[in-house]
Amino acid sequence: MIETTHLQTLVALVRSGSFSRAASELGVTQSAISQNVRSLENKVGVKIFIRSGKQVSLTSDGEKLHRFAQSFLVQLDKTIEQIHHSKDAMAGKVRIGTLPGVGKSWLTSELLNYAALNSELSITLNLGFEADLIRDFEALKLDMLILPADFLPTIGETVLLGEEKITLVFPKSPKFDIHPDIKLAELMKYPAIMFEEGSPLFSRWCKEYFKEVPKKFNIRYSINSHGNMLQAVIRELGMAVIPTHVLKRSAYRDKVQTLGPAAEVSNGEFYLIYHKELSDLLRIRSTIDYLTSRENPFSVGQN
Repeated sequence: MIETTHLQTLVALVRSGSFSRAASELGVTQSAISQNVRSLENKVGVKIFIRSGKQVSLTSDGEKLHRFAQSFLVQLDKTIEQIHHSKDAMAGKVRIGTLPGVGKSWLTSELLNYAALNSELSITLNLGFEADLIRDFEALKLDMLILPADFLPTIGETVLLGEEKITLVFPKSPKFDIHPDIKLAELMKYPAIMFEEGSPLFSRWCKEYFKEVPKKFNIRYSINSHGNMLQAVIRELGMAVIPTHVLKRSAYRDKVQTLGPAAEVSNGEFYLIYHKELSDLLRIRSTIDYLTSRENPFSVGQN
């Protein structure tokens, strides 16, 4: 008989891509992972994985079994939750993940209001990087995500929330003679502040505003915090590109300059993603309905 641990091993291996990472994720030894794989393949009578060094990929039969395993584990988690909390009760856990900027500028305050209205709910908000959030969602450690279209998980149902806008911010200083008619070559003479090395925001803004992308940035400072980026701009370390909803809710918004609404460009669509198998739980459906009915920084007229 196929056991739950076999299916958990299968899902963890596909998600992580290697025996060592799957072992670390499940808190077992690598030999235990190998043993579970051999046992599972013996029970189904076909090869599930193709091994290439330390990496693994699925056979066509393995893909079928993987889809079943994902669905089964979601249903198992759902059943256990239902044992503890009625399907039609506004009680139990609701676990949501999103990016720090969205969380701090919008979702935190909305969920505080929502929690105050539903005293029996236990709400967890996880602010993190896309890859970590997706991994936790696919591992059923999160019930829903709010992420940009560029970073969607391979499973789950999606609801469009709207479009994020980004804008250029620069110091209120004569040293930065930046105006709406500035050319890209002139702009690139000024130092830049980045969210992190390789962040696409500045390039995306340039492509939309100038219809071209600079070959090189003069990066002065990198910090993965929009608030600290704004502080760096205020201190005249350089210019930066940040989401408009972050700027509008920041205490620093009046201490920096922008090129106005005409220079606010699209950074792509944002979605709410949830497990379809959990959507008939009242607490999950009600949370989805609440968040999608509220004004958000991606709604028309909000950016």
